[in-house]
Amino acid sequence: LFSCRKRGEVPPEIALDAQLMKDTTTIAFIDSTTFGFDTIVQDDKVEHTFRFTNTGNHNLVIARAFGSCGCTVPDYPKEPVKPGETGTIHVTFNSAGKQGEQHKNVTVVCNTQARNEMLYLVGFVKTKN
Repeated sequence: LFSCRKRGEVPPEIALDAQLMKDTTTIAFIDSTTFGFDTIVQDDKVEHTFRFTNTGNHNLVIARAFGSCGCTVPDYPKEPVKPGETGTIHVTFNSAGKQGEQHKNVTVVCNTQARNEMLYLVGFVKTKN
């Protein structure tokens, strides 16, 4: 196998993961980790903002966040959240092409002991007819 990087160079995503292993903290979601959007019509978009507090003694670093499919897109703080401060993770769900019960999740990779914090959007999408 060949590699394009120089010997001894650490890719940014691996360096960030190493930082996550070093100083862990705790997180508390203020309202809930699940948002129920009830019933929407196909092609509607649902947006929800999850609020959290860094309840630990170290900066909370979110390395990345991703949805269970391309229809679920999170926007999260790129800068560390200091102990005692609050932050938000804004999630958009696009129901285009979806129908019936929906159970979508967002994985938040951060420096908590669990490493992966989970957020959920649940609801029902009815067809336009």
